[in-house]
Amino acid sequence: MKAEPPNHSIRRQLTVTIVAGTLILLFVAGSILLGVIHRRLVGNFDQVLDGEAAMLVRNAERKGRVLFWDVPDTYSGGSRGVADPAFCQLFLTDGTVVGLSQTLGTDDLPRLDARDSAVWDARLPSGQRGRLVQRRFYPKVGEADMQVLPDDPQEQSFEIPATVDPAGVELVLVVARSREPLEALLGSLYLAVGGVAVMLALALAWLVRRAITRALLPIEEINAQISAIAPEALDKRLHISAPPVELAAIEATVNRLLKRVEQAFERERRFSNDLAHELRTPIAELRTACEVGARWPDDPESNRQFFLDTREIALQLEKIVAELLTLSRSEAGNAVLQVRQIELQAFVHGCLPLVAMHFQNSIPPDLVVECDEDILRIILRNLLENAISHREAGTPVDCTAVTRPGAVELRLTNTTVDLEHADLAHVFDRFWRKDEARTDRRHIGLGLSISRALCEMLGLRLDVDLIASGRFQASLVFPTPKRP
Repeated sequence: MKAEPPNHSIRRQLTVTIVAGTLILLFVAGSILLGVIHRRLVGNFDQVLDGEAAMLVRNAERKGRVLFWDVPDTYSGGSRGVADPAFCQLFLTDGTVVGLSQTLGTDDLPRLDARDSAVWDARLPSGQRGRLVQRRFYPKVGEADMQVLPDDPQEQSFEIPATVDPAGVELVLVVARSREPLEALLGSLYLAVGGVAVMLALALAWLVRRAITRALLPIEEINAQISAIAPEALDKRLHISAPPVELAAIEATVNRLLKRVEQAFERERRFSNDLAHELRTPIAELRTACEVGARWPDDPESNRQFFLDTREIALQLEKIVAELLTLSRSEAGNAVLQVRQIELQAFVHGCLPLVAMHFQNSIPPDLVVECDEDILRIILRNLLENAISHREAGTPVDCTAVTRPGAVELRLTNTTVDLEHADLAHVFDRFWRKDEARTDRRHIGLGLSISRALCEMLGLRLDVDLIASGRFQASLVFPTPKRP
């Protein structure tokens, strides 16, 4: 046996989807923002290092065979133990140390063999993670008359070896700073953003769940009201206080459905009552006939009348059952249609159930419609029998047909005695009669019901109306036949 899938909660599904989707978007947006901030902070840090390197490059000067280099106080030995020490070192291209900051002590900074400027990360002599920038340059040339060593303690000097041409000497400068303050700032930023993201996620989950819960309250109200509608209380309707636009349409649709269900239940109740009423009379007559026949079993005339009455009653019951079966099949739409062209005037005349003196056929002789002959014959016979049987005595039934754009309309008109406009809503009801006291066995009140059901199956339209002078008119509308 296949296991049933678990029930899914709309509230939970919407909450998870919205929160997860929002968090993904926040994560992507936060990652982009943090990446931009990270690059900007590192770029600013590199700009500071590059600025210091440019300043130290300007402080390097060659006078004759002596190189002078002025190192600022920020590179003094006292700043080695601070949280953000700065380091710098000056080399010849062969690696000979020209000068260095006091913060290095006896240590050296790493350098690269690259010809161009470079920026990279490395471990500093202080043990901290650092950021380094390297620049290759030619020192500016000063006056050569000063060959003595300077007295300024911050100014360092270096005598170029005799094997090196002083005019082509090239220097390599490496400047470094600890990047731990930068990493601490970035770590604080990441922690703050992460904390804010967690708080936003929790707040968002709470807000979304609360909003969805409030939004689903009308649905729960609808569910409660529908659950309270029992078969014996189909007259109830949904009523939501201040419904949203989406649910207002559902409310209206469900109310229309409830109205149709109520009408269908009412029709079925009325049908059951009417059918019981229709069957009660012939059954009572059959029982009476049997009692009479049993009372005088030796009377030939009584026996003959008993069998005649029994046959009459059986025919009436057979007609009720036959018409109910026809109505059931037509409403189910199971018939196989054989559509063909029909000359309407001759076809209507052939369907006349009574003598022609009660009928005036004014249909144009050349008027043709497309329909199933057998089913149309049932429809027309029912309509003609209804018109002739319910007409005022001595008046004929008029039959005309008109052609309209896209349709042919057949009209059957007869006089009526007591039919009113309010009765038109019931003429297609099963077993309905204007006069409930009528006992005519030929008519059981199913003819118009069968005709309408068959018209719906054929795609025709059957309308009824009361026209001038209280005349009843049944209109059968055919679509215009297609030309070959």
